[in-house]
Amino acid sequence: MSSVRGWLARAVVFFLTFDGLLHLLEVFSAYHEEAWVTFGITLFHTVIFLLAAYFVGHDHSHHRETPLGDD
Repeated sequence: MSSVRGWLARAVVFFLTFDGLLHLLEVFSAYHEEAWVTFGITLFHTVIFLLAAYFVGHDHSHHRETPLGDD
């Protein structure tokens, strides 16, 4: 069961990072087009996505040391 959970966590991190990189391309596009409101909104959204990918991938440590019911 833990291997499925680990695989799923890695898949979530991958897709969050991939989506964040796509948003980063949107930021560059908005900057190039001088669409400043779009630039600000997508920049904020990109930062949120990349922070989420970082924290899910590097701070995924909320597992219990003992299984539930063994207290």
